[in-house]
Amino acid sequence: MDRLRGRGKNKCYWEETELIEVLQDMACDPLWKTDGGFKSNYMGELHRRILIRMPNFSKQVSPHIESKVNWLKIKFHIINNLLKPSGFEWNDVDKKIACEKEAYDNYCDNHKEAKGLWDVQFPYFNQLKL
Repeated sequence: MDRLRGRGKNKCYWEETELIEVLQDMACDPLWKTDGGFKSNYMGELHRRILIRMPNFSKQVSPHIESKVNWLKIKFHIINNLLKPSGFEWNDVDKKIACEKEAYDNYCDNHKEAKGLWDVQFPYFNQLKL
């Protein structure tokens, strides 16, 4: 039986897809987009736009939205860096890294942050490439 609660489990059950769609909208909005990311106070605007899409959304910017955005950023950058060496590809069908297990293990010897991503789906990778 799977543990639904406990340490290391996602206890925040709101829609990541809504968050990513709002982030994509803001990335296309010149009022909020800058060269390296978003303007200051973008989290407040992000929260406002999520509330428009999901009126019953009750989570606060800190820690809920901030931690989810940081989690998405970290996973995206780890996977993006992992795809740079030869032998690593992105499998668009399964939404995960495609490579030999041995090559992945060798990569993880020097990049500890990539551990745990073998054979794990990350369905938002292409959406976060903006």
